[in-house]
Amino acid sequence: MKGFPLRAEDVGRRELDNGAVVLAIEYPKLPLLKVHLMVKRGAERDPQGQEGLADLTAEGITLGTEGRGSEEIASEVERLGAKLSASSRWDASFLTLAGLVEDAPRLLEILSDLTLHPTFPREEIREALKRKISRLLQLRDEPEVVADEIINGIVMEGTPYAHPTYGTLRSLKALPLEAPSRFWGENYLPQETVLLLIGSRPKEELLSLGEEALGEWEGQSSSSADLPHPRLPGSRRVLLVDRPDLTQSQIRVGLVGIERRDERYLPFLIMNYIFGGGGFSSRLMMRVRASKGYTYGIRSTFQALRTPGPFLISTFSPTATTAQALEEILRVMEEMTKEGVTEKELEEAKNYWRGSFPLQMETPAQVARRVLELELYGLPLEDLPLFPERVAGVRKEEVDELAAEFIRTDRAQIVILGKAEEMEPSLRGLGEVEVRSFREVIDAPQ
Repeated sequence: MKGFPLRAEDVGRRELDNGAVVLAIEYPKLPLLKVHLMVKRGAERDPQGQEGLADLTAEGITLGTEGRGSEEIASEVERLGAKLSASSRWDASFLTLAGLVEDAPRLLEILSDLTLHPTFPREEIREALKRKISRLLQLRDEPEVVADEIINGIVMEGTPYAHPTYGTLRSLKALPLEAPSRFWGENYLPQETVLLLIGSRPKEELLSLGEEALGEWEGQSSSSADLPHPRLPGSRRVLLVDRPDLTQSQIRVGLVGIERRDERYLPFLIMNYIFGGGGFSSRLMMRVRASKGYTYGIRSTFQALRTPGPFLISTFSPTATTAQALEEILRVMEEMTKEGVTEKELEEAKNYWRGSFPLQMETPAQVARRVLELELYGLPLEDLPLFPERVAGVRKEEVDELAAEFIRTDRAQIVILGKAEEMEPSLRGLGEVEVRSFREVIDAPQ
């Protein structure tokens, strides 16, 4: 790889007999090797009542194999000056190993052993669970995290995406110690796996290393049922969660967005930048912060998944101005829906994405993230070098149509976390209001 733009022909590809896919990119700038193993199954595969299992399984893979204990794995990785990490998110789980390219055979042997022969030792899993529960207890004291969890659960209700990827206190405490082994057996399958190698070796050499690592892997056939889409609400609702100790209210407005394979993804990216994703240049920031002074920060984000994902507005405000801040957000939404965007806003958004995208492709980790995203959602690698050109071709009419379809105040699901008694009267005119205690919400099944 000679730098951006990454061309499709810069990526070597080999599909193995067992269905696993090996990708390779030559990166001659540094004598390093980064190995990314992606399994196309993540937290959306958590069984009901066992939320957080995919995340625990990913960590559990690094805690012991048939030939290595956790201390031996850590010691061997350290001796090589390498770094090992594992995680699970929506739609995929990852195992990453990075080190010197001269150690490539040993690095690939370690990764192969972890992937194919994990043992999930009970005591190690028990300790990992304790760490996760302890961390989650700490997160209960972070109101912004709790607000994010609640709004995501409301927007994605009825789908496998309605819980936090790291699970809930209730689900983690109930997880059987043998559950990660079962999850690995059912979901870590060669035909669901992509192995990407980026390093200072020719592509063919990297592909051969990858094939050697995964070629002997045997797995049962897999089936992927269609995932249910989030339901579009019929009316605007406000959930007021009582936290009387807070002086700043957490405000979330939730909508349903698009799926990653939607051909309108780039226009949606542009629309979101103009609406609330563009920092100080966005409409929400200009109005709610700069003009009204109701907050120090506000943004809109969207997560495009295998199904339509959450499209969220996030901010905070003093108790006394919470209702006014929410009212202003709804006004900005109405204006965006009815009036669309200006040509000036459109060009600024295009220029931002065209200019910033090459900067997001400078390191092997950045390249890996983009390539694996396309592979995960079955999109062509040609989408990468064509990104600036396609952004330039986004039309105002496309953005306006998306705004009218998705920024709907009548479908907004609103969460306010703060002093309920002081805020409830001023929120009554903004939608159907439900008041719940903080303890009730965080202990409720997600």
